[in-house]
Amino acid sequence: MPQGETFHRAVSQVLFISQAYALLPVSNIRSVDVNQIRFKWRSPRVFYSAIILLLNLCEFGAVLNHVSSVGVTFHTSSSLALYVVCLLEHLFFWRLAFHWHSIMRHWHRVEQLFLSVPYRFYGEYNMKRRINIVVGLVMSSALVEHCLLLANSCHLSNLERTQCNINVSYLESIYKWERPHLYEILPYHVWLLPLLEVILSSDSEGAGSFLIYFQWINETIAYPRSFTDCFLMCIGIGLAARFHQLHRRIAAVHRKVMPAVFWTEVRQHYLALKRLVRLLDSAVAPLILLAFGNNMSFICFQLFNTFKNIGVDLIVMVAFWYSLIFAIIRTTLTIFITSSINEFEQKIITALRDVPSKAWTPEISCVEQVQRFSEQLGNDMTALSGNGFFYVTRQLVLSMATTIITYELMISDVINQATIRQRTVYC
Repeated sequence: MPQGETFHRAVSQVLFISQAYALLPVSNIRSVDVNQIRFKWRSPRVFYSAIILLLNLCEFGAVLNHVSSVGVTFHTSSSLALYVVCLLEHLFFWRLAFHWHSIMRHWHRVEQLFLSVPYRFYGEYNMKRRINIVVGLVMSSALVEHCLLLANSCHLSNLERTQCNINVSYLESIYKWERPHLYEILPYHVWLLPLLEVILSSDSEGAGSFLIYFQWINETIAYPRSFTDCFLMCIGIGLAARFHQLHRRIAAVHRKVMPAVFWTEVRQHYLALKRLVRLLDSAVAPLILLAFGNNMSFICFQLFNTFKNIGVDLIVMVAFWYSLIFAIIRTTLTIFITSSINEFEQKIITALRDVPSKAWTPEISCVEQVQRFSEQLGNDMTALSGNGFFYVTRQLVLSMATTIITYELMISDVINQATIRQRTVYC
């Protein structure tokens, strides 16, 4: 790991991009000096984030009005849950922005211990490269998902318009399909397009041109779902990098006689990391609970739809299965990367237990330091949590998989599959 590769420098570019979607509105996010990071109420970022939050609140009110008029169904309740999760994610990132400068300062102070000798020799974890690869893969996959779902909406709205002989334009049919809650209170007008949609034209050989409509408000709703998982993975990578260095330092003295001062220093550095984990856990625990709860409910909702009419069209099938598989992979990846903090702590425990007694100096203080360090590691849980309801460890994958399988078996017994028919008519 290059000298000076701190978590702030590794993740600053990712957080800067997220501010385009009104998340974490702090100033000087790309500054090299963490002391320059500030949350300023009178800043363009805060103003922009407040506007986006206000628009999302207004749309949430329209969704409530739509649900109250058509009634609560499985579909409308899922739409309502989507907007609730979106608003909570924005609010939680606002809450995090208030304390981000103090968190980064504390993290920077702890990292200074691991950017000097001897930890500098155990820095091949390559934090920045891992963060860029993970965020790039997940967010590019999320963009593909968004495009597929958008193409699916355009396709289904056009089928409804043609099959039902609805006398509206193609663009209005998309607006009605995508925003039924807004269509009830805000009829379609051409001037709405610049606000709700960015129109991109593309020419293809022999096929003329076509329009792809990226709804910007939809982006600020869809983006936080995937970015929250990416953000948690970035934190997991940043913390795991330092636990990895600590583990490598302990493993490097295997079967060597070390003085008491060595174990005292290692224990102090571990306690510094432990305090950092607790600080971050208190800051991001609501996001963890919301992210995993949302992912779990979305996967269950999509599995329920496998028993329903998902259609026979290729676009519909591809969009549906891609969205489901991507959600499962993204959730699993989040668990595995975030739980690496706990995994490295387990490796530290194993390394300490492998230290033979003959490798200890005859000093009583040395034996006491190693024993206290080992007991402390064995008794404490070092992992991020969902507000104390669960800890993000590898076992969480099995727990979630068991819940999903139980849910799948339950609904397979409840739903009479003989009544399921593929949907071909949209009137």
